[in-house]
Amino acid sequence: MDEGPPSSAPDRPSAAALPPIVRFAITGVGNSVVGFAVLLFALKLGFTDIAANLTGFAAGLTLGFVANRQWTFAVEGRVSLGEIVRYLTGFALAWSLNIAVVVAGIRAGYAGSPLIHLAGIATYSLAFFFISRSFVFAPRPETSAPQDWLGESIVVPAAALLMLVMRHLPLTHDVIWQLWISRQMLGGVELYSQINEINPPLWFWMAMPLHRIAAALALPAPTILVWFILLLALASALLVGRIGRFEGPRERAFAMVMTLVIGLFTSLYDFGQREQILLIGAIPYALLIAARIRGERPPALLAATIGLLAAPGFALKHYFVLAPLGLEVLLLWHLRRAWRPLRVETLVLALLGGAYALAVFTLAPAFLAVIVPMVKAAYFGFETPVWMWFDEPIQAFWLLILLALVASGAHRQFRARPEFQVFALAALAFLAAYFLQRKGWQYHAVPVSGMLLMLLASLGFAHGQRLADLKARPLVCLVIAMYLSFSFLERPYDNEREPFVGRYIDQAPAGSAVLIMASNPMWGWPAVEHRHRVWASRYGALWMLPAFGRARTDHTETPALLALEQTVRQENYVDMACAAPGLILIENHEPNFLTRPINFDTLAFFSQDKPFRDYLAANYRLIDKGFYLRAYLRKTAIAAHRPPGCRSVVPPFGTE
Repeated sequence: MDEGPPSSAPDRPSAAALPPIVRFAITGVGNSVVGFAVLLFALKLGFTDIAANLTGFAAGLTLGFVANRQWTFAVEGRVSLGEIVRYLTGFALAWSLNIAVVVAGIRAGYAGSPLIHLAGIATYSLAFFFISRSFVFAPRPETSAPQDWLGESIVVPAAALLMLVMRHLPLTHDVIWQLWISRQMLGGVELYSQINEINPPLWFWMAMPLHRIAAALALPAPTILVWFILLLALASALLVGRIGRFEGPRERAFAMVMTLVIGLFTSLYDFGQREQILLIGAIPYALLIAARIRGERPPALLAATIGLLAAPGFALKHYFVLAPLGLEVLLLWHLRRAWRPLRVETLVLALLGGAYALAVFTLAPAFLAVIVPMVKAAYFGFETPVWMWFDEPIQAFWLLILLALVASGAHRQFRARPEFQVFALAALAFLAAYFLQRKGWQYHAVPVSGMLLMLLASLGFAHGQRLADLKARPLVCLVIAMYLSFSFLERPYDNEREPFVGRYIDQAPAGSAVLIMASNPMWGWPAVEHRHRVWASRYGALWMLPAFGRARTDHTETPALLALEQTVRQENYVDMACAAPGLILIENHEPNFLTRPINFDTLAFFSQDKPFRDYLAANYRLIDKGFYLRAYLRKTAIAAHRPPGCRSVVPPFGTE
């Protein structure tokens, strides 16, 4: 007898029919369970909170990629390198938000608690879903070829290799001072009231989480800072690949490679300076404005990300806002009535700028109350004649770049190439900032040089330009190669004073404090940190001494300057008495940065105050009176108790 058709249960929705966010949540729960189990196990093994958090997420990373690609977003075809790069980038962004939540929990007093990690996981999961849907696994045009991701396949491995090769890159005295200040702030010392620093706080706030990461990974903070700059440059290159309009994959790859190279190596000597951070963020921002000029409407997420990368750089110095303002004027000139000031990127800049201004008023009021009046009174001592602004090879390269542009006929294409316009205008804005700072220091020139190099390079990648167009201009190629070769020939930072001053520092007992009374920071930095001694002064350098010397010679002393002289002498004595340094070095000639001889004796200046004079005579012996420095070694035992009101000093970490 024939059997009837088999009976079946009522229809139920298959797992594949669930909404993507539900599938992502199910996958996320599975990954979270696995990751959280690994995290707890890591905590049991004694890992730090940050290290355990990283281990847990790493355990589920591969599983998450496979599950979300195959099931959550149902991506067909073979896995591409572009997907992997986008997935890792999206993971890094979401994980950064997770780490911010974890760090906030640690600072709130919940270190070691699983609850802060649960909160971080929730934040990470929500952010990663939207990033995955709109960026990682978003549908791609069917015409997309594997070569479209040629740029990523070059810059991502290159950045990874550079992280290995450059992990011990020497950093300038300014950058080591930045790390020292941020370390003191993490130890509870107040910037501006207990540390005298003339720059706004953002640069130092940016370095604080780098110290946290360095401590969690047991790595030197300078290494983490180098990696941070590398990741910024990589992000800049990836964004350029997204915002630019290119004639083909080779042109796109060339633009990304040049962004990475110029962002990192415009001045290898000054690696990590604020101007480098500015340049890295400004390159994709300039191309975003070029896209607006062409009438394009970039995705909101892309515009916001570019704004986020550029905003910190523009805020590091008030001079730097000339660039976004100038680019906005250029956009207005092109669009006229179609111009809209409220766009995603301008809102990001405005919101972050407003938040930063509020933070300065509330978290660093002493910057406005103490430092700004001090700078107004004495910073003129650092200003140099105009001829000294053009006495380095960099300025000769500027002229060569302009000549190469004219000789190649590129100037005749400016009207048709928005990329040319935005890079040229940004270079002019940064040149104005260079002039306004009135010093001619070469790291001030980095963004000018970088934008001019991008202008030259854009002859090979701007919309309507092909790489062959650049190859047909050998003079332009030669100038680019010459500049980058010069940067490498200049080599990384090398303080020629360090061996000289190091022989004095080595005579101070290990772990003791060192007080260096000099106007040039290169006498003390980074030698004191490298030799694991404690910096005794609240000043990175006595930058006001040139102004004191000039004013005395010219008989132009003001009441504010005379009051500052007394303050500096008093604070120097307090630092000396509190730190009881094992070594004191005193500048034995006129302060540096002066362009004419001035009869200014640093020791005589401080010896006007009897407490300083008596303390030095009672506790120290002169061991050397050289042309450059007087060296004093402590001859008495350090008192068991410090004077009241002394600030704490966080010594160098063992890995520094």
